[in-house]
Amino acid sequence: MKELNPENLIVYGGPLPSSATEVLLKRCSCDYIVRGEGEVSFPLLVKSIFEGNYFPEGISGVYYLNGGIFTGKKNEMIRKLDQYSKVDYSLFDMDFYLSYLNETGQAFEIMASKGCPYNCYFCFKSGGTGMSVKNASAVLDEIEPNRITYSVNKFYFVDENFFAAKIFFREFIEEKKKRGLTFTFIIQARIDSFDREMLQLAKDHGLIGMSTAIEAVSQEELDRIKKNIQFSHIESQLDLMKEVGVQVWADFIIGFPWDTIEGYKQIIKFVRKHKLEKRFKLSYLTPLPGTQLWEEAIQKGLIKDEFEYIYNMGDLFFERMANLTKFTDEILDHYYNEIASIGRRPVDYPKHQRYLSQIREIH
Repeated sequence: MKELNPENLIVYGGPLPSSATEVLLKRCSCDYIVRGEGEVSFPLLVKSIFEGNYFPEGISGVYYLNGGIFTGKKNEMIRKLDQYSKVDYSLFDMDFYLSYLNETGQAFEIMASKGCPYNCYFCFKSGGTGMSVKNASAVLDEIEPNRITYSVNKFYFVDENFFAAKIFFREFIEEKKKRGLTFTFIIQARIDSFDREMLQLAKDHGLIGMSTAIEAVSQEELDRIKKNIQFSHIESQLDLMKEVGVQVWADFIIGFPWDTIEGYKQIIKFVRKHKLEKRFKLSYLTPLPGTQLWEEAIQKGLIKDEFEYIYNMGDLFFERMANLTKFTDEILDHYYNEIASIGRRPVDYPKHQRYLSQIREIH
């Protein structure tokens, strides 16, 4: 873009630029980085540039180099997303996307909130601390036309923690009942973010499945990663989900400095006990910029050049980017493959060549 026209201005945004802002500004071809949510700060940046002010110090979340000096104002979460909720789906090639969903049996993705109020030591929160939430009516106003226009009746809420916004959740259920909507939905949520009454209410009004990050299967490990949860509670919540009839898909992580072979075997036992075969995802522990884990990896000399590490990131979490364990890479990879093979979910590949060709390109 710069070669085509040196006057082009390039703005980065999203999780990676938000977590490694200074590194990317100094090593990449971007002029600005919008850290965190961009719905407010990016338009203000564009307005400032059109007015001739290329160094807008007062816009939260906007960072740049001013005479080589890293400059910017800390981002603030929007909190209320209502005025940014409306999406004009007619601008997209909906036939292309919906045919893909139909061929693969997947749900239509939608989002009601951004962010997470928890603070696990390996996780970076690109928006900041806490959550930004849409109004329940606004979410249903987005869902309803899609059901009618595109005959979509299954939705997947990609929110990090759907149940954490408890006021929204109850308003969402009440409004869904009031409108007489019968669609089903899948969510992501922390396993301790709901009780029996909430889960049953959600199940009675369309919830069919939940993806949840368990990550570790002992109290000692959970404490070390600052999960702030009791292992016994995880097990009782899994039992509750089974009793209520909500399908669960779990996430686990290996690659911690304290890992043991016995610990890997415990994951397998846990999976067998709770019948999670073919219903979990295993990730390599991956140091991400902006996290406590990242700082530890740098201190241990595992990351010598931050930009090179970021630049060479592969299939995040599914490829080993670093090895913080006492094991050789070969041993860590062996147990990763052994555990992952038990959890690997069946995938319905699309049939049409226009999708298959892109999958082959990517993978």
